[in-house]
Amino acid sequence: MKLAYLLNTLPHRGLYPADRANSLISAMKAKENKVFVPASNTSLINYLEKQQIKPCLYKTNAQLVAEMDSFQPDCIIHDSGNSEKDLIKRLKRDNRSLIHFDDHGDGGMLADIVFQALYETPKEISKENYVYGPIGYIPVHKIVYKNNNMPDLPPHIVVAFPHEDPENLTYRTLRHLVQLHIPLRISVLVNDQYKHDVTELKRFALTRKSIGIIKTNEPEIYIPLSDIVISSGSYVPYLVSQFNVPCIILCAHEEEVNYGFPTEKHGFANLGLGRKIKQSYLQNAVMEIILHENRKNAYKYKQKQLDFSNHLEEVVGLIDQVIVSKKEEEEIAH
Repeated sequence: MKLAYLLNTLPHRGLYPADRANSLISAMKAKENKVFVPASNTSLINYLEKQQIKPCLYKTNAQLVAEMDSFQPDCIIHDSGNSEKDLIKRLKRDNRSLIHFDDHGDGGMLADIVFQALYETPKEISKENYVYGPIGYIPVHKIVYKNNNMPDLPPHIVVAFPHEDPENLTYRTLRHLVQLHIPLRISVLVNDQYKHDVTELKRFALTRKSIGIIKTNEPEIYIPLSDIVISSGSYVPYLVSQFNVPCIILCAHEEEVNYGFPTEKHGFANLGLGRKIKQSYLQNAVMEIILHENRKNAYKYKQKQLDFSNHLEEVVGLIDQVIVSKKEEEEIAH
């Protein structure tokens, strides 16, 4: 089997799709595979090269279609954000299996299966080819649980907004937290893609010794050391739930407001759109978790009900079924 992987990332979602791609490509054991990435996405290209993945770059959809016709894949995996029906029609020729991830675009209707981990709570009967829910989230980090039971220390809050953080929710959140006049430890995580001035964050750190500004691409190291995580509503909540840490969600984008995963049901305090959050609203959410042990334990309990360990096998199994069905259809047609 020849596998083509269409990969792109969005400024507010982070680089998780690249990790998911790496896991899936390894698990599917294709005879030949190629990863196609827009030439403009330099942060993704650099990230893939660090993982020893050399992507095929394209500048236009026409060039992508030509490359695809030359490669002649049996299966195309689309993890590039919201797709356009016109492009997907052009890619779906020659009975190719088409698998999409987290696609809210029109092109998803033409896919054989769409795994929607960033799903909106379906208001009507789901389309047959859509799989809504956490199954589309494939864990990519080995979870090592750490003992964070240190009652003599102040509560530890980790602020972890992914990637470019276009709305600079990192800064907004820290500005609100420093106005809480209680003992707190605050770790602010910023990665290589953060598009704002880090010195603005460091100014806050000068006001309190207990504030740390940490440059890291590995939030999974710091999240288990926290009592509360504050993040956006895309993939980080899935990572947080693997560690069972109470988490406050400030949505980075309008589409995140309607996502069905990071909600009270799964153990999250979702406060809606981050750029509109009032200081008192965020502070109240933090204090509620700090002061009410039963509230904190309820969030942890709900997260513990989630099990991601079999997701990779389940996703690969469903993809294999699609590929086999396509081959059988082709044989019948001939």
